[in-house]
Amino acid sequence: MLIKLRKTIRLSLLLLLVLNLSSCKNIEEMAVEIHSSAFTIDTHVDTPYHLLDNDYNISEYHKFEPGSSCVDFPRMKEGGLDAIFFAAYTPQRERTEENTLIAREKADELIDSIYSAFKKYKDMAEVAHNVSDGYRLEKEGKRAIYIGLENGFPIGKEISEVQRYYNKGVRYITLCHTSNNDICDSSTDRQGSEYNGLSEFGEEVVKEMNRLGIIIDVSHISDSAFYDVLNLSATPVIASHSCARAICDNPRNLSDEMLKALAKNGGVIQMCILDDYVKAPNKNSEHYKKEMELRERYRKAGRQNNQGRGTENLGRVETVAN
Repeated sequence: MLIKLRKTIRLSLLLLLVLNLSSCKNIEEMAVEIHSSAFTIDTHVDTPYHLLDNDYNISEYHKFEPGSSCVDFPRMKEGGLDAIFFAAYTPQRERTEENTLIAREKADELIDSIYSAFKKYKDMAEVAHNVSDGYRLEKEGKRAIYIGLENGFPIGKEISEVQRYYNKGVRYITLCHTSNNDICDSSTDRQGSEYNGLSEFGEEVVKEMNRLGIIIDVSHISDSAFYDVLNLSATPVIASHSCARAICDNPRNLSDEMLKALAKNGGVIQMCILDDYVKAPNKNSEHYKKEMELRERYRKAGRQNNQGRGTENLGRVETVAN
């Protein structure tokens, strides 16, 4: 009797194991099916800086290495990623006319590098300008690449620049980056608030973006600027690369109240999973102290260096802060 009971228990456990494995497989298959049927998009990558490197071929498969690009067309296809927003990023510097022109030139260079890459590989991907382009390219088996401008600094105080960037294919603008600019307050400016939200010029920028059909990206902006944008914008907005403050108390992240307000607005957030935004740093660690020293050194160098050629390396370091 005991032997039969043991056999029955073993058979039951084996059956449960098989059922569990079968259930897991079904869930995985369902996930793949959902992923394959959806139009998938990553709303923020810094790949354009790699396109400035003549040795980088985005049409070839690259094995991942720390510090290298995570994006190329073969890996997009392999991962079932239909579309990406390539961010033309410029770091914030002192707001002088000269520095604004330098930032504008860099943003233009990055955007032009995107078009140059796709002229070479138009059988694999194209720059997309609207929703219809994305769906069309998905059907054609190509990747859709949208363009975003990360940091409104290159706009300066010239509202006509918003139209010019729209004409160049920009379809979202992240209003600011790590410091305040002429548009709004940043969530991480060491000097604190300058406008307590949007500036008067920033209000003009929001209205112009609404008029043209450019998506407003609220990542990086201060809490007050976030609510100013939601109150003013006639269209839903996005947070292209942010996270939840309840998970990690970083000013770059959105509070629960902000997330609810974003949802009520009809907007969306794409989560940024860099360490700084998903777990609180150990501020007593040697690694943290050295990282802060390095960032402060480059910030000082950025303030002192008014020559255009220094900005690319400074920009790449600032990208760590995302």
